[in-house]
Amino acid sequence: MVEVTKTFKERLIDFTMYCRERQFVLGPQETQDAFVIAENGYVLERKLFQYSLKAIFCKRKEHFDRFDEMFDRFWSRFYEEKLEQRKKQIKLIKNEPDTATVIFLGAKFNVPKKEKKIEAKQTKGANESIRLRMTDFSKVDVSDKKYLEELALELFHQMSMRFKRRLENSNKGKVNIRRTIRQSIGKGGLPLDLAFKKKRKEKRKVVFILDISGSMDTYSYYLLRYVMILKKYFKSLEFFTFSTKLTHVTPLLRQNNEQEVLKQISVNVNSWSSGTKIGESLTEFLSSYGNRFLSQKHVVVVLSDGLETGSVTVLKEAVKTIRRKCKTLVWLNPLKGMKNYQPIQKGIINVMPHLDAFESAHNLDSLLKLEKLLMDV
Repeated sequence: MVEVTKTFKERLIDFTMYCRERQFVLGPQETQDAFVIAENGYVLERKLFQYSLKAIFCKRKEHFDRFDEMFDRFWSRFYEEKLEQRKKQIKLIKNEPDTATVIFLGAKFNVPKKEKKIEAKQTKGANESIRLRMTDFSKVDVSDKKYLEELALELFHQMSMRFKRRLENSNKGKVNIRRTIRQSIGKGGLPLDLAFKKKRKEKRKVVFILDISGSMDTYSYYLLRYVMILKKYFKSLEFFTFSTKLTHVTPLLRQNNEQEVLKQISVNVNSWSSGTKIGESLTEFLSSYGNRFLSQKHVVVVLSDGLETGSVTVLKEAVKTIRRKCKTLVWLNPLKGMKNYQPIQKGIINVMPHLDAFESAHNLDSLLKLEKLLMDV
């Protein structure tokens, strides 16, 4: 009901802020251009309005890739309203005070009460985001799950953009002057293409092995979504799930439709939410896939609470072997996020001496920290 009472200019400002929070580079000029589009009546045609804003707001490929989904998510309710109701909001846009733009500019002078209410709402929304980022996945209220889904998706997308920028920056070393001059001879002496001394860093090779037993399925679901978004930033990414048996999920990730991937995984992974035999599953990984997917260029990430129902000795030997064959071995344990947690489970006690990192994976913040582990190794 709150959305209906908003003026159209307020909606447009909210959308601009929505895009800025998701790493779009927008300033006062883009906001003003959006107002002009609305004043010219483009907003009455959904696709015309969408493509017009897209042309103004998108400056990078990843912006173009994500804009349509963001537009639909934000404006769907507005376009479900009756046409006459929409026109009432739109026709007043020329008469709305320009002081509404001070919210976007971040200024605090001459802000009307209406704008102060908007700022208060945005502050409340920010507090909600922080709360959900810190909430254990298994303790999220049903009423919060939809918002948590959207928040996770946006944060993971923002992380993917940081991955891309860091990979691009890693390609920029010191300029090799001699080679640059040599290359410029055939181009009239103009150094159009710079040659660098530093070798370009290769994308990481990563193997994810997720425990999807009954105690882990909630955590596995969010790490699965994390992997699906970041997969294109790794040179090689292999994805496995296990509970009582191991399943190679990587072929399913080649589809671009996220919902279809989740659907196919639920159909193909029969052991989801079953018991846990970590050692046997990791041994199966070694025997069936170890030669193909383990090397000194690979980072292996295991997500499990370590509650082994099989042989602890088998688990220990499997982890030792994986560590010897890979560059870095990371173990993510959601239980570590619990207050006063102590690694006293037999499975965890036996594997910890062979790990490079032992971290939590119980909420969004802990998953976001995985970015540093994957980029710095």
